[in-house]
Amino acid sequence: PTVVRCVGIEQALTNQPVTAKQVLVAQELLAQAITPIDDIRSTQRYRLKVSANLLEDFLIRLSQRSSSNLPAPT
Repeated sequence: PTVVRCVGIEQALTNQPVTAKQVLVAQELLAQAITPIDDIRSTQRYRLKVSANLLEDFLIRLSQRSSSNLPAPT
């Protein structure tokens, strides 16, 4: 496993509201930034889909937290 910081996604989302379009843009940038492997446990396609779903979930939760002014978890 390799940790990857997706700076392109960060830049695309900075100071932008989380919208369906922004989520799609972020997912497209994610697909360009990472190269999951195929192995006996999972396919590259599946890993990429899971990564995109996790990113979408994160962005939606972040948006909900921001709109409700909840404090960040510690």
